[in-house]
Amino acid sequence: MNPFRILTMPLGPLRRAWTGDYQQSGELSQADCVIGFSFGYRGKGKRIEPGLSNEDLAAVAARHYDHLPKILQWEIADAYLKQVKKPTQPIIKITKHRRKGKYLDTQEVAMQAKEAMRQRGYKTAVLLANAYHLPRVQAVCTQLGISWVTTDDLRGAVEFDLRSSQKWTRSRDAWRGYEPLAMMFYRMRGWL
Repeated sequence: MNPFRILTMPLGPLRRAWTGDYQQSGELSQADCVIGFSFGYRGKGKRIEPGLSNEDLAAVAARHYDHLPKILQWEIADAYLKQVKKPTQPIIKITKHRRKGKYLDTQEVAMQAKEAMRQRGYKTAVLLANAYHLPRVQAVCTQLGISWVTTDDLRGAVEFDLRSSQKWTRSRDAWRGYEPLAMMFYRMRGWL
């Protein structure tokens, strides 16, 4: 691994992660599935619930992408199933890292989603994430070769959750302190 790789990181995704002004690309009609990346959660241990941000993401999925099959991180899937009692399309729930005890991060969710897409013959996914998280999601999916679409439906639709158990997802300022470090780590790993 080249230790200077981080110095060549494009500023576009980092700037968009700072402002929440993500890159819109493609048309919804091009997509044949949705991949949803959670943003925080509430609780500890066995008493974890989706929280406000994931409820907002689930509402966007129900409102705009209900007609598409979904590959969702569990927090969004649980919130979605509370909002949509009888889904009309399949839901694949990503619940944990494939390696026991490892944190289920954006890279791992994208890798599992890519495999789920391959198994089902899906070609293009709508990316569903908090607008501030979306630039990293887009970069990771691009690096993995996932064809994606991002619509304008996320702008202002997903709030930060002041009660999130993940401190960096509680506010814009907390996110701005965290995300440059996350992007540098991802860049060092070759994930961006």
